[in-house]
Amino acid sequence: MNQVETAALMLAAVTLAFVALALAIWWRRRPRAAPAAPRAPRDVRLPKLSFQTRSKTEAAPVEIAPSRLARISGKVVAEPMLAPADEPQDPLPAAAETPHMVEAELEARAAAVEEQAHRADAVETVSVRLVPQIPPRDAILTSSWLGGRPRLPAGMDWPLIDGEPADFLAQIDCTQLPPDLWNGLGPRQGALAFFIHRRGYRMRVLHLHDADIPVPPPRALDDPDGWLGPHGAMRFGDLDPFAIRAFPEWPVDVVTVSPGGVDPRVESADDAVAALYDRGYDIADPAFHPFDWGSMTAMLAVLEMRLDRLTTDATPPPGAAAADIVACEQRAAANREARARAEEIIAIVRESAVRESFSATDTTAVMAALHAIRWVKAVHRLDPDTGAETHEMVTLPLTTHRADAPLWVHDYQTILFDRAKHAWCANPDSLSAPMRAFYEPWWQELAAREMAAMGHEPFRYIHDFDEDRDAVLIELPTSGLMSRLFGDNDHLVVTIDKADLAIGDFTKLRVQVSS
Repeated sequence: MNQVETAALMLAAVTLAFVALALAIWWRRRPRAAPAAPRAPRDVRLPKLSFQTRSKTEAAPVEIAPSRLARISGKVVAEPMLAPADEPQDPLPAAAETPHMVEAELEARAAAVEEQAHRADAVETVSVRLVPQIPPRDAILTSSWLGGRPRLPAGMDWPLIDGEPADFLAQIDCTQLPPDLWNGLGPRQGALAFFIHRRGYRMRVLHLHDADIPVPPPRALDDPDGWLGPHGAMRFGDLDPFAIRAFPEWPVDVVTVSPGGVDPRVESADDAVAALYDRGYDIADPAFHPFDWGSMTAMLAVLEMRLDRLTTDATPPPGAAAADIVACEQRAAANREARARAEEIIAIVRESAVRESFSATDTTAVMAALHAIRWVKAVHRLDPDTGAETHEMVTLPLTTHRADAPLWVHDYQTILFDRAKHAWCANPDSLSAPMRAFYEPWWQELAAREMAAMGHEPFRYIHDFDEDRDAVLIELPTSGLMSRLFGDNDHLVVTIDKADLAIGDFTKLRVQVSS
């Protein structure tokens, strides 16, 4: 090998050594990746727990819009006004101004929201009137009514209060209640049944979901300190035994009353009883005839009780003139005859009541016979011009009532009113057309004046009522039509906390009588 070849080999060796040294230095100084964590076996899976899926970063605070707050609280709150897209908006306050300006802005907005909420609270919401049906339309489809019998689930015991059977007042179909009643609170399915203690202001309200079986009360309203209050003078005195000891079962329409709308309830002081008494009438009119043996025998019993009021003594007052003495004798003779004929008719009718079925034709004959009997009454008047007292003997049919000559007719009419409404509620056709034509308009006037209501501000003052806290579950006025009496002709008002109403808790009621 010559010198040239030897030099070339040495140069190649040096070059290779240099490249190897450079590669070794690079290898030692290259960046190294962190070792990866060992992977879990593929066939092992952790359960998906809810807390494992949450982000460990804290969620940003969420601002609740005023409209959403309004839906929760039931109050109308105005949304903040947004500037239109094409109008410049005020820049956000600088960081240095935040502590004072932002606080003032928040206070202003809170005040505006509070003011709007107060205005919303002042707006009257919808309420309900329970309007008696006169005449009733369909007994089968009746789902809301006052008095009578509740419809309870099969097998349910009669509700008790303080260990005693309660008196039933009303049952209202919740599906008939308007959505906005009580600001949308309370049930809209099933029925609400109202029961009251026989002598005290304690109530039970049941929310019934299966109410198909009419259940008669376990006993009549025979408690002298109870709530029975028939129309007229039947609660006290010797007419009390003639009263039907029950509340009539009266179907009602659930009528919504909106702010500014027509209200079927009227405030009236008209006294139809006093008007009828003052103008006088004759029960020979078919509108006043008995309609069954019960009303017939009651009429005869009242007549018999009042026959003692007939003056049959012919003794004249001291110093009477000869003409007055003759008049007294004639009056006594006429009244003795009237009493004898009346007692004869009473005996005949009572015997017929045992043996025969009731007949409207026979009733007409009885009333005609009574009308033919004449009695005499001494009427004393004061002359409106001179003030002088005058005396007059008036002769009247036994069936005629006059305000200045009352005997027995108006007492009978009071009993007939009570019996007629109970019979009519059970079957309107049980009364004659003349009776219905007379009584139904009268009952309509009473119903409008004595109408029950729900979800309103109480009609009269009650001691414990907060319109923000309370809702009127029901208000029941004293009603001669419905035979109920609260206090001194007052209203029974049942209220409930709105919070309890929202969850359907009817165990904490407030029962008050208006003053």
